[in-house]
Amino acid sequence: MEYPNLRHIRLFCACLRTGSLTQAADIVGVTQPAASQAISRLEDLFGTRLLERAPGHAMATPEGRVVQARSLRALELIRTGCQRLNPDVPQRGSGADARLTISHLRALQAFAQAGGFPGAARILEQSGAAVQRTARSAEAVLGSNLFEADGRATRLTGTGRAVARWAGLSLKELGNATEEVLELRGKFDGLVSIGALPMARTTIVPDAIASLSSTYPLARFEIIEGSYEQLLSDLEMGHIDFLIGALRSRISPSLNQELLFDFRLAVVAGAGHPLASRADVSVANLADYPWVVARKGTPNRNTFDALAARFPEGRQRQGTVETGSLTTLRGLLMQSDRLALLSRHQLRHELKAGFLTLLDFEVPAKPLSIGITTRRNWQPTALQAEYLAAVRRVVVSEQSASTPEGMRFAALHAAE
Repeated sequence: MEYPNLRHIRLFCACLRTGSLTQAADIVGVTQPAASQAISRLEDLFGTRLLERAPGHAMATPEGRVVQARSLRALELIRTGCQRLNPDVPQRGSGADARLTISHLRALQAFAQAGGFPGAARILEQSGAAVQRTARSAEAVLGSNLFEADGRATRLTGTGRAVARWAGLSLKELGNATEEVLELRGKFDGLVSIGALPMARTTIVPDAIASLSSTYPLARFEIIEGSYEQLLSDLEMGHIDFLIGALRSRISPSLNQELLFDFRLAVVAGAGHPLASRADVSVANLADYPWVVARKGTPNRNTFDALAARFPEGRQRQGTVETGSLTTLRGLLMQSDRLALLSRHQLRHELKAGFLTLLDFEVPAKPLSIGITTRRNWQPTALQAEYLAAVRRVVVSEQSASTPEGMRFAALHAAE
């Protein structure tokens, strides 16, 4: 994506704040001809007029108001981020925030995303030396140590991670400005970047995409998979738009969680499992077989550990396979006598086809929750908002189509 020049964005916002391009040029420190040229370049980048200019006055077009709103959010992220680094230095006009460039922000974001300069260079399609020079230049502008040596590698300091976070979020705002200008003109071909956890990516996420694609055939979707911790970091850094999956009881105050539904885990086995036709399966019966378990720290794994703690004393726990891959889990269940804890909707297709079955055992645990996690001050584009509305409709549709199974859907906020 091509991002606008930050100085041009500052000039544009100053022009709308003062109503005068001449005054804005003085504030930013450029000549009048250079200011006019900067606005023209911005309009070329966004592919539309952003300003209506009359003698002694300037005002935003509808597209200009969209760009202004997103730009102000981006500049405020930069300003407050710099202020936290140097609370005694005034930031508006002459501070570090006025000297940072788009190149600085992109280098920091790419480093955080890739975990190093070589990966950042691949993301930015630049040489490693060029990316390192830009990142070190940002470090000098901010007057803080952003990087530290870790053996032979270089990593972000705690301050560096905080800076990379607001750098990425400010870039996200500017990228959303481009998409919203296109949406205003009826072009919904933007990108929705979805962080998907195992409990949601089997049905909810793809079903919502299928639903929305008929209305917005040019819309693009990116599904990012990974651990909860990695996806949460991606969300906070602005690499993904939102996270869909199991909710947690404790989250950062910078995030919001929206409940979609509660569900209970069930014990799942291959269709030919020795316990498949048995009524009233006991905890002792479950202890007789090996398991496929989720990663440590996940709600699913915590439920399994609590169940395994009830296995008969002296009964050695069978060897387990730990995986976050539903494909691997499905294959193991179908080819062995292993057991696993899963939700019914995760295995909708396999259960319907008869490949897997649910054992007659009620897992003694509290219901788990599936929902949407977003950044607290996040402002979605129209396409992103439409996708989340489609997710809610999918959830309501599953509620009406499902049989009683201990799953409680929260139909609140289901937009038509």
